[in-house]
Formats: sequence, structure tokens, C-alpha cells
Amino acid sequence: MDTLDKKLNSLPGKKVLFTDFFDTLVHRRVHPNYTLRLWAKYVINELGLTISSEQLFGIRQNAISFVSTKNQKNPLEIPYTSVIKEVFLRLLHNDYLPDEDYPSFESLFKRADTIAETSVQFTNDKLVRKLYDLRKQGYRIYLLSDFYLSKEIISNILGHHGITELFNEIFVSSDEGHCKENGSLYRHVLEELKIAPSEVIMIGDNKKSDVINAQALGMTAIHLKHMSHKLRNKQNLFGSNKSDFIRACRTIEKKCSRSEHPFSEYILHFYFFTERLYLNARKNGVKDLFFLAREGHYLKRLFDSYQELNLVPKEHRINTHYLKASRQSATQLALKPLEEENFGKLMKKFGAMSPSHFLDWFPFPARTKQQILDEVDCPADQVFPHFSDSEAMHLLRENKTFQKAYSENRQLQKTAFIAYLNSFGADYEKDGLALVDVGWGGTMQEALYRFLDHKVPVTGYYLGLKEIYNIEKNTKRYGLNFSIYPNSTFSDNILMANGQLYEQLLAAPHGSTLYYSSDPGKPTVEFHEKNEKQSYEQLIAPVQDYMFERFEELFALLRSIDYTQEMVQHYLTDMALRAGIFSTKRKIRFVTQLSKGFYQNVGANKVGITYDPSQLKTSKLSLLKKFIIAPEKVFRYVVKVKPFLYNKGFYWASKPIDLTYYYIKLNCWAKDKWFKKGLLS
Repeated sequence: MDTLDKKLNSLPGKKVLFTDFFDTLVHRRVHPNYTLRLWAKYVINELGLTISSEQLFGIRQNAISFVSTKNQKNPLEIPYTSVIKEVFLRLLHNDYLPDEDYPSFESLFKRADTIAETSVQFTNDKLVRKLYDLRKQGYRIYLLSDFYLSKEIISNILGHHGITELFNEIFVSSDEGHCKENGSLYRHVLEELKIAPSEVIMIGDNKKSDVINAQALGMTAIHLKHMSHKLRNKQNLFGSNKSDFIRACRTIEKKCSRSEHPFSEYILHFYFFTERLYLNARKNGVKDLFFLAREGHYLKRLFDSYQELNLVPKEHRINTHYLKASRQSATQLALKPLEEENFGKLMKKFGAMSPSHFLDWFPFPARTKQQILDEVDCPADQVFPHFSDSEAMHLLRENKTFQKAYSENRQLQKTAFIAYLNSFGADYEKDGLALVDVGWGGTMQEALYRFLDHKVPVTGYYLGLKEIYNIEKNTKRYGLNFSIYPNSTFSDNILMANGQLYEQLLAAPHGSTLYYSSDPGKPTVEFHEKNEKQSYEQLIAPVQDYMFERFEELFALLRSIDYTQEMVQHYLTDMALRAGIFSTKRKIRFVTQLSKGFYQNVGANKVGITYDPSQLKTSKLSLLKKFIIAPEKVFRYVVKVKPFLYNKGFYWASKPIDLTYYYIKLNCWAKDKWFKKGLLS
């Protein structure tokens, strides 16, 4: 700024300043062409296109060249909208676009350019401050830019930086049809403003366009060399997206690992699930997403934040809803007429029951339950090993009060749930239901599909799929981070090894849904087990809040990186491999505490990474052989060894387990190098 000050001080009679924009007023942290790759990434994500960002980048470059040649104009002088139109036509005629809505495409194109630029820019603060000082001294300041973006976009960028009011007017080559590169923009602006060249000082970084061409017309020019920024632009031609991506992820992972919040690095799993959910929903034209209780509570929070951070206009956002449902509430909805109902799921869950216990499962009023027990000639608390076939069940089925209460409740549950579902305002009968949950097989999805009489398609988007299901056209489901369909890979086997931990970290601040109510103000009735509530408040909530902060930080770090989902999958797999094997005492202790307070309303407390060798149905010798050939397929057992030894007081003996990480990596490398036919399994 010293050079600028000296030059200005020596020119007291001049009160008009022209300034360049890029590499003068603002700088980029990436190579200028890389912003077009980021633009392409954003457009692809929003439209769900099936081409790569590199392809779309090439399409835009070719479109610019074509329009320039067609109009016999410098590429900097062609209208921005003509390029948008040409890109649109090329995508449309190659069947890449989902529809022919040009206005929406144009709006997205502009938004993507704005976001791509602002995500990598920073202002030249010294120059900005100097220009504000000059403005106060009475200078008129005009922005002149040779650029392919329009004045509208440049204005948006200036608004992002908070410096719009700095300029009396903005002139951009693509809007004016003239450029500084050949000097025509200067002549055009001088004529429009009716200013003599001798009154003007031009400042910029380009020797030819900003200095020589300005001086040739009689203006005074100040050259801001900014060699360090130009050198950075050249350096940014080197390196790789993969390295940048890994660096960003490791930054977050290390920060989480060093924090006081165990397993908070799992936010990377949840972040990329959220991103993939958004991409898939856009690709499939989903308008409404229903996040299922209870893991969906935190997932919805992340998804809403992702759309907010992604600057998706509210009118274009995917609507999100939180649907409270559980296996118990689904069982209530699935009840058949009494003469057809065998209570199979209820019996499978409890087996031995008493009449009192059986009636407690229904949301009957207390007086109704007592009336039924009084009328039935059977001890209320007598436990029957096979209750469904017992005399007590027979007596209940024959009881008129029970029949009436059962029928009324069955109808109430159905009408209450439909009213609850309709309250979200989504046209699910036309668009289908799109559910979001942690996984693992789609039990709730199947239940809702049956409840809607197989007439409404119900699609499931899960963090992972690891259970067999009946494949149907109208119940498609996707495991976005891992899946056994169409087949499980090395990555899938590693990522699904400790699924319980995903569930625990996604716990919700409310209880499980028992049944539905006709009260619009409180459509669900829930039960939050005391220990589970305490566990959430003391252990999970702090981790979730910390993870949310890292989620936003990771978004900012990845914003300016054009990475692929293959990079994502590789990183998540290796992170899961390390997390599963290099378990610390602190983390094992945390999970043990978590498991004690974790409650499931579907039976046994099978949570955490607790391990009982007696559960093994395969011989240890068979497991060893499998480990040698395909260690990823027994990884779910490997991750349980350290916790098992810890709980037995032998954690000190678990150090050799760390070596399995290196063996698994070696095994994977060897297969890729020497057994490429993929016949070893």
C-alpha cells in the first residue's frame, strides 16, 4: 500500500479511481479454474446429475469457446446468460437433465457460481481500507472487471464481502460487451461516465490490461504486482484433491480424538451419510423426508443444517419431518381383527405372560383393564409359559369388554396415525413416503408399507443395511454408508462391524413411542426409561453438541474441495478399521457406561460392544481360517476382543490385537496386487 499512497499523493488533482477486482481487491485460495470445478460439483449435487465435475467443467469450457467463436467476440465479452443457455442445451440434448425447466437451471447456475467464488475468496483488507479512506476524501470509485460472470454475480460477491457500497458503479466485461484486455472497456466506461482519461487513476494487477492499456488511453495507472498471490495460483495447479480431502478429514478426526468427547469422530460417518442422503434425495426427486424416531432426531438436525450451510433457498429445500414411530407402535397399527390376530410379535417378544401383563400392552383406560380382569375367571398375575395358547387367552378372546376395547383401540390407532401422518402436510399418497433411519433392515418401512395397504411406495434411506429383506419395487431401500445389497464389499464388512455404536451416538432426548393418540396437540404417547434418559443427558447430549460443531467445521473445510465418494468411502473404512482395533480404555469405559443405560423396547439389551464368547455359533478354528483369508468378514468379532478383555480385567493382554490392523491392510493390498480375480473369500 506504500506504493499506492505515494502515487496517489503525487496526483492531488485526480478524484476518479478505476479498480480491478480479481487478484486486486479479492484473492482466491485456489487456482482460478478450480472455482469452475466447484461450480460443477454444486450443480451436479443439486440436480442429481450422473456426470463428473470434470465432465461438466469441460462442457462449460467448450460452451464458452463455442459461443465466443459463434459471436466472433473475445470470451470475456460474451454475455453470461448465453453461456448458461448453451450449457443447458448441451446437457438437455445429451439426456443429462431431469427436465426442461430453464429458469430453474439458470437460477441454480448463478447460485452455484456465487457459492463457488465466495467459498474460496478473501479480500485484500489493506486495499479495501485504503479505498474507503479515499471514498471519504471525495473519490469516485468504479469497479472494472474482465470476467465471465455477470454484474449481478459480482454484486452478490461484493455483498458477501460487505463492500458493495464502496463503488459508484460496476462494469463487467460480460455485461458490457467490452474488455480491458483490448482496451475497449475503458473507452466504453469513459464515454458512459463522460470522464476525461486525464482525471482517472486505474489500479490493478495485470500489467497489460490494467496498466499498459489504461496508459495508452491517457489514464494514470498503478500496478499492484501481488507476486505472492500469483505464485500461489501457480502452485495450486499442483497437488491433488485427494490430499486436500484427507487433510480436511484428519483435521476434524484429530480434533475429536483429542477432545473430552469419546467417539465424536463418528461425526465424519454422519456427515457423509447426510451428504449422500441429500445427493440421493435430489437425484430421486424427493420432496419430503421423514426421519424416523429415535435415531432420526439427530440425523434430521444434521440434514437441516446441511441445507442451511449449503445456502439452498428455502423454496428449493427438501422438506424434513420427524416421524415418531417404534416397533411397539407399529405393532399396534398392524393389529388384525381379533378373530384373525394371533399376537405373534407380542408373544415372540415376551413369551410367558400373565393376563395383567398382556393387557398392560394395550392403551386401554385403567378402569377398562380392571373391568376385564374382574370379568375373566383367571388370576390376573398368573404367568402362563405359552400365553397365546393358554386358557387365559381363550377367556380374554371370549370376553365382550375386551372385544369392544380391542376393536375400538384398533380403529383409534389407525385413525390417529393417519391424522398424525397427514399433519405434516406432505402429499405422500402421490409422492410416496421417503424414510430416513440408522438401519438396519427396514422393519418400520415394511410395517408402514403394509399399513398403507401396499398402495403407497415407501422408500428407505439408511446409514447402513445389514439384514435381509423382501426386495420389492415399492419398498426400495439404500444403505448409504454400507450395505449387504447387492453384495457386501470389504468396506461394508468393516463399517457394519459395530453398528450398535451408531445407534447409541444417535440417541434422542425423548422416549420410545408406545401408541398414538387422537389429541392433535400430543399425537404420540411415549415412555422414556429413567436410566436411558439419564444416560442421554449425561453422556450422549454433550457428544452430540460437540459433533454438531465439528459438522459445521467439516462443511467449511470441504466446501472448496472437489472430492469423490470413492475418496469418502476409503477414508471412512480406514477410520472404522482404526477405531475398531485401537480401542482405548477410555472409549471402552464410555461404551460400557452407555450400554448400561441403553434401553430398547423390543426385548433384550443388546447394545454397545459387550461381548460374550458363548454367543459364537462358529468354531474358533473356522474363524481363524476365515481371518487369515478374509479378515474383514470376521472384523465384527475382532472389535469385541479388547472390550471383552477389558471387562475381564485383562486389558493389558490386548496389545497384540493392534497388529491385526496392519495384517488387514496387508491382506487387502496383497489381494489387490496378486489376486485381482476376486476369487478369495
